[in-house]
Amino acid sequence: MATGLLGIALSGLAAAQAGISTTQHNISNINTAGFRRQEVDFAARNANLFGSSYYGSGVGVSTIRNLYSQFQDSQVLLNQAQLSRNQAFAGQASQIDELAGDADSGLTSALDAFFSAGQTVASDPTSNAARQVMLSSGRNLAARFNNLATAFGDMRIDSNREVAATVGRINTLTSQIADLSGNIARAEGTTGAGQPANDLRDQRDNLVSELNKLINVSPVQQTDGAFNLYVGSGQPLLVGTSAIRMSSIPDATNPEFSVPALNLPGGITLPLDSALINGGSLGGLLAARDTVLRPAMEDLDTLAFELATRFNAQHQLGFDKTGTTGDFFFADLAILAAPPANAAAAFAMHANMTNPNLIAASATPTGSPGDNTNALLLAELQIQPNTVNGSDTFSSAYAQLVARTATLASEADINVAAYETLTRLSVQAQQSVSGVNLDEEAANLIRFQQAYQASAKAMQIASTLFDELLGVLR
Repeated sequence: MATGLLGIALSGLAAAQAGISTTQHNISNINTAGFRRQEVDFAARNANLFGSSYYGSGVGVSTIRNLYSQFQDSQVLLNQAQLSRNQAFAGQASQIDELAGDADSGLTSALDAFFSAGQTVASDPTSNAARQVMLSSGRNLAARFNNLATAFGDMRIDSNREVAATVGRINTLTSQIADLSGNIARAEGTTGAGQPANDLRDQRDNLVSELNKLINVSPVQQTDGAFNLYVGSGQPLLVGTSAIRMSSIPDATNPEFSVPALNLPGGITLPLDSALINGGSLGGLLAARDTVLRPAMEDLDTLAFELATRFNAQHQLGFDKTGTTGDFFFADLAILAAPPANAAAAFAMHANMTNPNLIAASATPTGSPGDNTNALLLAELQIQPNTVNGSDTFSSAYAQLVARTATLASEADINVAAYETLTRLSVQAQQSVSGVNLDEEAANLIRFQQAYQASAKAMQIASTLFDELLGVLR
């Protein structure tokens, strides 16, 4: 009986020590990213039969598990992915909005100044000063188109570079997750009892969280222990310990823009539909490019083409100061940037005239230079409907571009604020389950310390009884 008591006391000491070690481990990792609080599961050992009764044989440690809620973890991943997406989207959209809407870089003031100068010429077609102001305003307007087109082009280049850099970071994290998955499989395989490698699992899941901030992923834990990650509409990014690398390739329909792709076995490159990458900073970059930047570039080119083409057409119907038929006021974009794509029209636009006498203000060669009929028609182009996109004036078409961009940027800012709150709340809910609470751990230390001391006292009693038994036998 004394030896049985000693064994029970020893099991109590070991259990209390396991509890103290686990508690200390929790406290030590309170600031470790992704660490989940661990807890010891105790189980009574099988009882022994003495005579007609079963006597307990002590306690054992069945497992040490980390505490988490799969639902809360999923909510955190979802909200973090959307927060990262909207932050990236808002950053891109805000830059475009500021550029297009700014008085010094946008077109609104330059358009108004150009047509105002045309009105001045119509008021006094004989004035060379008025004609010179109109030429200068035309050059300034063309320069604004050029500058906006260049700035948008630079944003496109930066966007492509950021897509490539993000893809590189995704590959790095995916590779690290694959390595950890292998380490987890080996560590859990050596126990022989399926005991979880908690710290390795926490490290892997923390990397998944970081990856999810770049691209929304769907983690799947298989029943056989394998861990997989999927993106898009179910394309594999990680299968067990095999990571699928991503690359950045030209878009098939818009080669000037880069898109992410999966490099599948067999040399197959699978482009990912940007509409399916609806989370993470990569999703935000692609969405801002597709819904803000690219439409802005296309609308700017359309506006440049229509303005130059229609103004040139009316200008060629008039006559200049010398009675000669009017020439192209702006460069002929029908040659430089042919429709329907109007490719690079805003970048190619420039004033064609340098001589103010060549402005065709007159409607007849005999009425020049005092006739202002054609100058009035040129000025009226500013307010004529059906100019751009079937129903808009030049100014209202550009105002629509600015308004659309500003609306999208504002919506993104609202979404950022919303998902910041949702992410904070979901992290708080997650940490209420998985986070380390120092007060709770301090209470556990006292509890396990007292259990350890009680087991040690039991060992002392068992040892005394055993010595007395030996003394009787001697």
